[in-house]
Amino acid sequence: MLRYLKILFEAGYDFLPPKKNEVLVYDYHSKDAVSKILKTQKISFLSTRKERINLYVVFKTFLELKFKYFDYIINFIKFVNPKILITSIDNNKEFYRIKNFIPHLTTIFFQGGHRTGGNGDIFQILEEKNIGKYKKKYQVDLMCVFNQMTSNFYKKFISGNTYVSGSIKNNFEKINKKKEGVILVSVLSLNRKPFKKERQLIKIVKKYCEEKRLRLKILGRFKNNSDKKFEKSYFSNILNKNFTFIENSKKRKTYQLLDRSEIVVSSGSTLGLESLGRQNKTAIIQVLPNKYPYKKSFWGYFTKRKESGFFWLNDISEKKVFKTLNNLKLISDFKWKNKIKNYKFETCDYDYKNLKLKNMIEKFCKKQNFNLKPFLK
Repeated sequence: MLRYLKILFEAGYDFLPPKKNEVLVYDYHSKDAVSKILKTQKISFLSTRKERINLYVVFKTFLELKFKYFDYIINFIKFVNPKILITSIDNNKEFYRIKNFIPHLTTIFFQGGHRTGGNGDIFQILEEKNIGKYKKKYQVDLMCVFNQMTSNFYKKFISGNTYVSGSIKNNFEKINKKKEGVILVSVLSLNRKPFKKERQLIKIVKKYCEEKRLRLKILGRFKNNSDKKFEKSYFSNILNKNFTFIENSKKRKTYQLLDRSEIVVSSGSTLGLESLGRQNKTAIIQVLPNKYPYKKSFWGYFTKRKESGFFWLNDISEKKVFKTLNNLKLISDFKWKNKIKNYKFETCDYDYKNLKLKNMIEKFCKKQNFNLKPFLK
């Protein structure tokens, strides 16, 4: 009861019916990604996290004797009457169900984050014995994904077409060629205590930088001010000095920071995959416990790769981390680019400015009798 009262108190409200629009974006959190390819001033947004509620649609839904939040979502979409429904929240099960209720609607999603199959990930569905049952109720007309591996997995439980687009946010940024120092991508979580391996990895990377006389930068994760302070304090307590903490903000040029680093160190984050897609020398060093279900998040788990390889490591020791970082430091750019091409199946495609993607989506929508061109950037 208190949870519902909190939602009602904190939500914003609209009293008039939603305006009609041919393009509707599902989940306002998709705005940042979708804005890379669509003109946001020409499209509409549907808030799906109860942060904004349309009371006109609520009352209409109640009059139909429907009381579930999903019923409200369906009615909101019907009021807007879009031709296309788009989201970058690709792991939202409710989105997969919408086409069953509005068959004429064309649905599209863009992959928004790394899919691992680990605890809480959408790919946990892959473990279910009767996985084919989902194809009857899960439908998405077009699924734009990071890589072919993700495409293959989505096809197992969602009916629809797939297209390997890479990350649309990553694609939007030009690759920078200047290289210096090491950048470590923070994977600090507020929902659990840091694992022992996390602190261990941070200390080892610092020692490596000191021995090789490389600048160490920490790429912060959190945007909330209090969380940023906690994150900076966490790294300061471990590293003490001789590092630069780069806090997260809207103005931060994240992809440029990755490009400008001689070595990127990631523990399996989305940014790690995107960095590999940009052909940056990137070490994927896992800090999660080497047991189920965490193990499913390890690099190469689905492709049955070894525990360690040229640029990845699923077990931490100073000797092993140093070897992995040295592999990347000593290999020439030419040889590295040729090597990383062999892992394209499971990393992240790169399509500068999303030019191929926009061309493909425009053609796809034409087949659905809709002209998307006026909405494209």
